[in-house]
Amino acid sequence: MKMSTAVYGAHLLVPEEGRSVSKIIKAAADLGFDGIDLGYYWGEDKAAEFAEAEKVADGEGIAIANYIVGNNFGNAIAEDRLPAEIEKVKVALKEAAQFGCPVLRVFAGGYNLDWATYSSKIADAFAACVETAEKYNVVMALEDHSALCKNSSEQIFYIEKVNSPYLRANADIGNYWSHGGELPLDGVSNIADYIAMVHVKDFLFVNNTVVPCPVGEGEIDFRSCFRVLKDINYDGYISLEYECKIGNPKHGIATSLVNMRRFEATC
Repeated sequence: MKMSTAVYGAHLLVPEEGRSVSKIIKAAADLGFDGIDLGYYWGEDKAAEFAEAEKVADGEGIAIANYIVGNNFGNAIAEDRLPAEIEKVKVALKEAAQFGCPVLRVFAGGYNLDWATYSSKIADAFAACVETAEKYNVVMALEDHSALCKNSSEQIFYIEKVNSPYLRANADIGNYWSHGGELPLDGVSNIADYIAMVHVKDFLFVNNTVVPCPVGEGEIDFRSCFRVLKDINYDGYISLEYECKIGNPKHGIATSLVNMRRFEATC
């Protein structure tokens, strides 16, 4: 399995002043990542930045692995702005295809909303994107991210209701615990048949609070989770989504990568 980093998290490698996607790509390549997941931090001239990002990635020998979008279908439904949010995902699917990315990370959203009222409507919103996903041959990978998609059972609800090979799962191993109250190994095992993308992050439990830390320095059993991925012949990227706020981010991200490779090699 290959190791990637999400641009969200990797952005911490570059000072905010003068930050650009191309600089983030170079910083990730310098640390030895095989790939990077793009989708945030673009400026106003996307066409020029896309061309520059591809040029830099090619020159640095790092793949543009996956694409990400920060949609929120649940709250868009509640606020009567769903068509624009669906269009946001459709644009992201097109952009993913431009980079040759096979997968787009998506969210369900629905913060502070009721499951019974909104879940089926969110599923319908994903269904409205399937034709575009098929057109560009990009799979939407639904993350367990809290709100109305916080664990594996809720991911499975949407995937089975939409019933399309173009909606699958992003198994965010850390989020199963921090947001879903689910053991990470259970989450990965339950969603195994639908995994198209994987995120890793780690946590410590300190004073009854879940605190982000570099991968391998927390309490998550990544070795067992990676074994599940090997058992299903997962051949995509394992993507670091670094959220630790303590210490030097470059050191923490580098440490995470070393441990990700170690867990993968020994699982």
